[in-house]
Amino acid sequence: METKPTEIGSSKMFGGYNKRYKHFSPTLGCSMTFHIYFPPSSSPSHKFPILYWLSGLTCTDENFIIKSGAQRAASAEGVALIAPDTSPRGLNVEGEADSWDFGVGAGFYLNATQQKWKNWRMYDYVVKELPKLLSENFPQLDTSKASISGHSMGGHGALTIYLKNLDKYKVVAVEILIYFID
Repeated sequence: METKPTEIGSSKMFGGYNKRYKHFSPTLGCSMTFHIYFPPSSSPSHKFPILYWLSGLTCTDENFIIKSGAQRAASAEGVALIAPDTSPRGLNVEGEADSWDFGVGAGFYLNATQQKWKNWRMYDYVVKELPKLLSENFPQLDTSKASISGHSMGGHGALTIYLKNLDKYKVVAVEILIYFID
């Protein structure tokens, strides 16, 4: 199966390009999608620092890209935005879509420990596979200058990934929602 990313969508915004890609992930055993916002550049040899955005529960790779408007700031600062999907999809694992907070859309950016959920290896995907894929296929991205952020489940993921990999990320910024139930 083809692991090289294929562009499946593109739109111009704030002088740069928002592009969506699809590829087969050996780590997750399925096709995955992710977005890259490429800010404008005056030189084809310029390399952009990157900000990984990890979305929250029930989100996809599109939520942040479509709703946030973060491309305006990324354009002004010359930072590429990387927004991966939140979980494997299309594996048809029994029970994967039975609950909004477990399974599809709820990868938690961790590696599952039970055999049934062996494809839910979002930690390895975000920390290992995706950066390698980006550095091998997008020479305009400087993966050595990466930061990580997220909200809700993605905030938790960004914080735990950052704390386990202090040498890989320059900055972490998170928004974590806490719910108290009586």
